[in-house]
Amino acid sequence: MQLAASIKITKQGWLTPLVLALLLLLPCIAQASLTIGVFAYRDASAVEQEFAPVADAVNSAFPERTVELSALSLEQLEAAIEAGNLDFVLTNPLHFLTIRHQYDVSGALATLSRPYAGHRLNALGGVIVTHANRDALQQLEDLEGLVIGMPGKRFLGGYLTQAYEIYQHGFRPERFAVYRELGNHDAVIQALIDKDIDAGFVRTGTLELWQQESREGIDQLKVLNAQQHTHFPLEHSTRLYPEWSFAALPRVSEEDKRTVSRALLNMPPDAPLGFVAPMDYLRLEETARALQVPPYNPVNAPLLLRLQRELGNWLWVFTVLLSGLIVSLLLLGVLYWRGRKHLVKIKEQRQALNHILWGTAAGTWEWNVQTGETRFNERWAEMVGYRLAELQPTTIDTWMTFCHPDDLARSNAALQDHFEGRVDSYSMEARMRHRDGHWVWVHDRGRIVERDEVGAPLWMAGTHTDITSRKEAEGEAFEVTEQLKKLATLLPGTIYQYHLAPSGHACFPYASPGIEAIYGVTIEEAASDITRIFNAIHPDDRETVAESIRQSAETLTIWHANYRVNHPNGKLLWIDGIAMPERLSDGGTIWHGYLRDITAAYLLQKERDEYRESLEKSNQELEHFAYAASHDLRQPLRMVTSYGQLLQRHLGDTLDDDGRTMLHYMSDGAKRMDAMLLSLLEYSRVGRKGQPMQMMSLKASLDEALHFLKPSIDEAQAQVTVTGDWPDVVASPDEMTRLFQNLIGNALKYCATDQAVTIDIAVIELSDPACWQISICDNGIGIAPEHIERLFKVFQRLHTREKYEGTGVGLAVCRKIIDRYDGRIWIESEGEGKGSCCIFTLPIRNAAQGAD
Repeated sequence: MQLAASIKITKQGWLTPLVLALLLLLPCIAQASLTIGVFAYRDASAVEQEFAPVADAVNSAFPERTVELSALSLEQLEAAIEAGNLDFVLTNPLHFLTIRHQYDVSGALATLSRPYAGHRLNALGGVIVTHANRDALQQLEDLEGLVIGMPGKRFLGGYLTQAYEIYQHGFRPERFAVYRELGNHDAVIQALIDKDIDAGFVRTGTLELWQQESREGIDQLKVLNAQQHTHFPLEHSTRLYPEWSFAALPRVSEEDKRTVSRALLNMPPDAPLGFVAPMDYLRLEETARALQVPPYNPVNAPLLLRLQRELGNWLWVFTVLLSGLIVSLLLLGVLYWRGRKHLVKIKEQRQALNHILWGTAAGTWEWNVQTGETRFNERWAEMVGYRLAELQPTTIDTWMTFCHPDDLARSNAALQDHFEGRVDSYSMEARMRHRDGHWVWVHDRGRIVERDEVGAPLWMAGTHTDITSRKEAEGEAFEVTEQLKKLATLLPGTIYQYHLAPSGHACFPYASPGIEAIYGVTIEEAASDITRIFNAIHPDDRETVAESIRQSAETLTIWHANYRVNHPNGKLLWIDGIAMPERLSDGGTIWHGYLRDITAAYLLQKERDEYRESLEKSNQELEHFAYAASHDLRQPLRMVTSYGQLLQRHLGDTLDDDGRTMLHYMSDGAKRMDAMLLSLLEYSRVGRKGQPMQMMSLKASLDEALHFLKPSIDEAQAQVTVTGDWPDVVASPDEMTRLFQNLIGNALKYCATDQAVTIDIAVIELSDPACWQISICDNGIGIAPEHIERLFKVFQRLHTREKYEGTGVGLAVCRKIIDRYDGRIWIESEGEGKGSCCIFTLPIRNAAQGAD
């Protein structure tokens, strides 16, 4: 027994300190984390993912704490509040009013703002959805008696907003239809797609979210009782109410509430969610009262019935007596409450103002102009790096101590203007010395709020806003602008803005100095009036330019024009202008553009046009010459050849050897002259005669050339090998055939007699530059390297005509064809007797490039 008692005492002595230690640690544990409960209006995981940026924003304000966000149903939210497990709650505004009524929840710290299609939406409503093919359902009254799905009767956007619309149409919502509670908005949409219900109630944004996620079946639905609001792009069928409310539980300190409020209101504009200052819930309260839903539902009816059964008629007697007592008390206290009402209203307004000031991070000040007494808030002191207690007592000298000396005179002048009634309020931007030594820019605004009996200023009140970041940005922007202006002076021509007001007045708000070289006017003259500028435009071009400006303003399309300007220095300039129009809020138009002097380019183009005309004339003359060469010059040669043949037949055996030799030379010379004329004719026709450029098969031209050369190939018993992936190119088909025929014909002509003839034809694609490379290689007689370049000149031969026939024009024709397509052609050979390769390239082009 003694041992058991000893053990019991020992355990009690060990447990008691442990419990006390845990109790002491509880506040520390509580401060280590913050919990946020969010209404799970959709699937909980989706809601937690959607509102994760809210937790991140709160966590950024409390980096030393852990922030936990949980998506809970309305019942789970209330249970968590009852158990004390939450610090903050984010829920629909009707539920917020309910829990604020039931629990000691703070006023709204902020109202949710959702981004959509370039808008920030801080309102919500309800949507009434049905099947698109239900033609009988066209308006709200058509749903009477049908099955309607909704997430729950406590959902604001999922039931109450639609119920109020039913109420407004003269129906009792609870008897209007057969309602089926499905738990969340997604379940309602899915049931409607599955045709398990006739219609559905969901909150605004649900349809657009399904469309954004490309959910199946969403295109089968339509909206009934559709409403239109200018600044609310989402589909909705009901009135609009404030978005969700963010509130704090009683255990959260006032400092933490202010910190969280600032963090939410300062979320980046491009964040997926945001918050605005708390909105007015009067419209929501009116709706809740009309529908008699919590927290404005009537006394529980079953309890009244039980009391009536137990007390009988005495219940009504007690009710009458109690009502009389209450009325009497109200009458006795009416005077007191009238006074208190005014004080409460002032207190509420001050509290609302404090909330706004917390959210905007503005400092406040009050100044007794006659005594110098001042009252600052904590934020005013924070801007200069102090706590307010460190500056007490404060006077107007406190302000003057921190203000930059150069700004005091401007401040005094602005105050005097306000005191004397020249301006409605006092406003100026000033620098204030921070505790750390740097200057802080503030926007100081205020006005007289009270005057004495003679009208002299007594009290002023206003705010301080930190604008340091804006001032730094303005300084950087000014530097960039100055740099751009310097760069603009280096550009030929002028960069400008042209403004056309709705009244028809026009000017150049901005123009770089180059405008004087264009129109002969100064920047200042262009900024005030455009009369001189339009008068400088050539009379024949003036109306065309004006009409092009009108067309650009009407259609908001790029303005582009070429026109002449009579410069005051006496020169006629050609000007090229281009500008992008922009519509202004007042209906006017402003162009941002560039003007340049293209006179030199115009004159050069004119010279080119004249040269082209001269060249075309020369080509026509060359065409006549080619015709003469092919007809007029060849005719005498044919006569020489014919009469030579007649003379040989006429003289017959009477001719001696010298006569026959002379007749042979005469006939051979005429034939060679005719061949040369034909070669010149072929050379002159490259690019002028034949088929036009087109997308064609290069292999088809090669095959046609091989077909023409088949007799020669068979005679030489040559082996021709073709390899590679042959492409389509932009070229003239007959020129490509002539090219292959000349090059392969040369390979057959200049072959070695002591070995079999082999010709290898291949194509490959090159990347730098992008082109096709075609090679024709043979095992023929080869070429000495020093003679290669001579081969591409007209009438250049390396061998006698007795040994190899030809005129010496074939390779010149090939080079002219390749030059026409911006390609290259060359010959490679290791020397005589070692064969040779003729290689050429064709750029890779599409059909449009070939046409150009």
